[in-house]
Amino acid sequence: MLIAAVKNIFDIDNVGSRWGVRILYLVTVVLNAAIHFNPWADTDFTPLQSWAMDVYNLTEIDADQYNALMNAIPISRGNVIYIFSLCAGYLLLLASAYIYAGLYVRAFRKDKMAMVHDDDPEVLNYAIEHLPDKPIKPFELFLRLVLIMLFSTLISIPFVLITFYFMFIAIIGLPFVFTAPVAYLSGDTGFFSSLPYAVRLSRKYYFINMRSIGLILFAILIVDFTVPLIANLSLTAFYIVDAAITTWIWLAFARLAGMAYCTMKDFPIKGGKRPFAI
Repeated sequence: MLIAAVKNIFDIDNVGSRWGVRILYLVTVVLNAAIHFNPWADTDFTPLQSWAMDVYNLTEIDADQYNALMNAIPISRGNVIYIFSLCAGYLLLLASAYIYAGLYVRAFRKDKMAMVHDDDPEVLNYAIEHLPDKPIKPFELFLRLVLIMLFSTLISIPFVLITFYFMFIAIIGLPFVFTAPVAYLSGDTGFFSSLPYAVRLSRKYYFINMRSIGLILFAILIVDFTVPLIANLSLTAFYIVDAAITTWIWLAFARLAGMAYCTMKDFPIKGGKRPFAI
């Protein structure tokens, strides 16, 4: 069961005809790896680190010395370009995850409609009109992707700071809320109603979701310990492998969110019924 769950979560190209998500994966990997080969970016922050140590080691408050340090922060234009490139890279990963989740749910529902057609062609029109989980239209999905990315960009910095400060609470609460973007991108809910809707769906699936999220967190832990070893052999290889694996994990998390949402919506738990395995 566990091996099957791992295979299902990390089988990221198993969506629709597969080519859409393969192109998404390739573009995301190339753009994220390209950040480290930007000729205008400067990855040398040694002067800034030395400056930070000088500020930290100030034993007495000397206004003149402090002002001199503040007026001579040794950060180059290349450093700024590199920092903004990294931020853009993380937003790209987030956008790719949103796109993947939207494509996953849409493909899942199209397959479901096809099954209805294959089983009984006479009820097709009735099913399409009355089933609550119709596939979202491509243009509507595009508009929702734009809106959720704008919102995510605006709240990214405060969200990251709050998450780091309350890391334990964030991890405990993640199984309740991680399907909220999928609920919105599926077309089932509005923007502000997606969060409470996802929480209601997740209540009885909490431990199943936590187990699946734990598998991805374990994969991240393994990657963090092993992939940096490649840097000892070749920095170029490290940047490419790191971009490839990081993108894979982000899309795997998006796939898990899509799988969990579709399962929770199609198999709601009532009474003492056991949760459907994800």
